[in-house]
Amino acid sequence: MTTFADPATPQLSLDDIDIHSIEKYERDGYPWAEWDLLRETAPCYWYERDGIAPFWAVTRHADVKAIGADAGRFLNGGGRLRLRPADWDRRFAEARRKKIEARGWDPAEAEDFIFLDAPHHTAMRMLTARHFTPARCRDMAGELKANAERFTRAFVERLEAGETVDLVHDYAVALPLVTIATMMGLNPDDWADIHRWTDAIFDLESDRFANPGEDHRTMRRRMHAEFHEYRCQLIEQKRRHPGDDLTTLLVQADIDGRPLTDQQLHGYLNVLIAAGNETTRNALSRGILALIERPDQVALLRANPDALNESVAEEMVRWTTPVIQFARTAAVDVELHGQTIKAGQHVGIWYGAANRDPRVFDRPYEIDITRNPNEHLGFGHGQHFCLGSNLAKWELRAAFRAVADTELLDRLEPAAEPQWLTDLHVGAYKQALVRYRH
Repeated sequence: MTTFADPATPQLSLDDIDIHSIEKYERDGYPWAEWDLLRETAPCYWYERDGIAPFWAVTRHADVKAIGADAGRFLNGGGRLRLRPADWDRRFAEARRKKIEARGWDPAEAEDFIFLDAPHHTAMRMLTARHFTPARCRDMAGELKANAERFTRAFVERLEAGETVDLVHDYAVALPLVTIATMMGLNPDDWADIHRWTDAIFDLESDRFANPGEDHRTMRRRMHAEFHEYRCQLIEQKRRHPGDDLTTLLVQADIDGRPLTDQQLHGYLNVLIAAGNETTRNALSRGILALIERPDQVALLRANPDALNESVAEEMVRWTTPVIQFARTAAVDVELHGQTIKAGQHVGIWYGAANRDPRVFDRPYEIDITRNPNEHLGFGHGQHFCLGSNLAKWELRAAFRAVADTELLDRLEPAAEPQWLTDLHVGAYKQALVRYRH
């Protein structure tokens, strides 16, 4: 029998649904009931609401997968890559305009290579793709294991000492940030600064990192300036002193005989540094909080940590679905479920809805760390499949394996309600205070 989000939820109508309001995500988390209704009754739905530019909402697993694979008819470079409230779109456009003018950059250049389509996207992606293969991640397994055990041990020691700690900032961010920092030739100790800067990119409303007396606008300008200057220094350092790392590779790379411009380098580095930690951090922090509510799954993991190492990581990505949605632009008219998506219209593909589709997943609203196969779309699909997906999987395997050797999942409890990060694209907690039960 299929179990949906909450059978007790009052009956919704399509006119009532809200899948875009940031306040709703902050209050309730993902809109599972709305996604269920769309997926079962209106899988291709013209979503037109105040406060956001209209789009087609696509929620079934097969459709999300097909659109991800159809890079010819559904474009990344069509002007809208992520769905955001209209005022956020305006703020983003204005901030980009000012940034381009201040730095003398080319306004026609994409923000980063994710906004590109083939063949340009493919050429940019292939510059670093071989560093994220399963074979390369396998070579890093020992380092990942050692770091995961080190961070887990330090986290457990603080919990055993009676501290209330932040599962996100004090634990989940460390492994992915130290890993990508090492791969890029950064100082691994810079991970805390990188965490601040990347959080400021995604969380537009938070004042968490403001200096005393600093207003929100000033804080954001400072954070972006600090991160930009950090990348400038990194690029210059690798030009003067090349190494065996991803940053050097990009600084020295060329496409069709032309080196990457500073603007392209900044975009690429931003993707690797910022996106290089989001999936692991969010799947780990939100996954741990989900597991501690399910002692049967914890017992399974503790009893079979090696056998379940891969499947627990995959199930946590499915369950948490850290990337909520991406947008595509139709290049031609497309018929889908009796609806005509017209050329130029935008399509929102909702990964969380797809990852609860009962057509693909038995008992989709239950965590099953033995689930195999697990055809989740937590990393997307097709040409734009997450570049770092293999690395994220190996990081999660290392982290959950380290956790399974401790009492953390048996004794951990929330010390406060987690605080949702203010974003419609990345589903994350910016803070999750936890402690040990005594």
